[in-house]
Amino acid sequence: MAGDRESKTEAPSGKRLADARKKGNIPRSQDVNASVLLLGGAILVYSQWQAMSTVMFERMQTSFRAFPSGDLTIPLFIDMMGQVLGDVGKAVTPTVLSLALLGIAVNLLQTGFLLTGEPLKPNFGRMNPLTGLQRIFSMRGVVETVKGILKIVLVGYLAYQVIRDRYLQIVTALQLDGPHLASLLGSTAWDVSLRSIVVLLVVGAADYAYQRFEWWRDLKMTKQEVKDEAKQQEGSPEVKAEIRKRQMQAARRRMMADVPTAAVVITNPTHFAVALKYEQGTTDVPVVVAKGTDLVAKRIRDIAREAGVAIVENPPVARALYSQVDIGDVIPADFYAIVAEILVNVSRASRKRQGRPSRTA
Repeated sequence: MAGDRESKTEAPSGKRLADARKKGNIPRSQDVNASVLLLGGAILVYSQWQAMSTVMFERMQTSFRAFPSGDLTIPLFIDMMGQVLGDVGKAVTPTVLSLALLGIAVNLLQTGFLLTGEPLKPNFGRMNPLTGLQRIFSMRGVVETVKGILKIVLVGYLAYQVIRDRYLQIVTALQLDGPHLASLLGSTAWDVSLRSIVVLLVVGAADYAYQRFEWWRDLKMTKQEVKDEAKQQEGSPEVKAEIRKRQMQAARRRMMADVPTAAVVITNPTHFAVALKYEQGTTDVPVVVAKGTDLVAKRIRDIAREAGVAIVENPPVARALYSQVDIGDVIPADFYAIVAEILVNVSRASRKRQGRPSRTA
């Protein structure tokens, strides 16, 4: 495993990062979530503690006064406690809802909006005892164990300090009335929570940095993986060659279909063939509708003969047009004179075959 990581020297590609995100593989720290929720919960509870404790004690006092000595039965006590808990529940509902929204916000800040069912799919590999042992004794398992022990020790020590400093106040407050005792307990809990949360926030920040570092390291790629992915993205040479072949075949079929519309085919006579379309009054300049060499040139000549299109041998013009003009483009101005002469001769020859008198251009 160490060898695999040593060979992963390349940063993860965008595709690899996107695939990892789709699978729910993103860096996040549960300690960050827990510490922020504890901080938000401590603030909300502390700000409403006085009101909640007052409601609870007043309800209990009212309920107990309603039952003279000896009249409080278990069913009545359960009913009384239900009313007390109901009042407390109403008081803490805003706090609970606020914490739920805070938890969602913290997760969104860490991961962004992500909706995937990949982590919920059954993974029978996790049921393998050997895999479980490997996770326990891996570096991540060691880090999690050390982190858990560190949190327990630090939070326990901070709680001990606060309670030790307030021990006499707490013992004395046991003799006070309910509101004063609740206020002291709330203040003590706030001090313990605040100090603990600060420690947990520091641990959470360090944990998030470590989780992100390990996530990035696991997603890094070897040079061969980079090459393989690039090949997959671009397609294999064989596939690209086949696509080009089919595109050329389709273009050639379209080109051959335009040969019968040509006015003349200028040849080399055997190695080159260029078909020009010209319709007086419709096209101002002749357009190359087909061209080719060797076998393609032969096919152009055959189609032209079948369609009755004139074929003119002029090697210099055929080679020049083939090399300088693409299919679908008009001929350059340099060729106007010579092509016009060819078209005039073709027109005269056609008129002679039809028995009409020729007209001078």
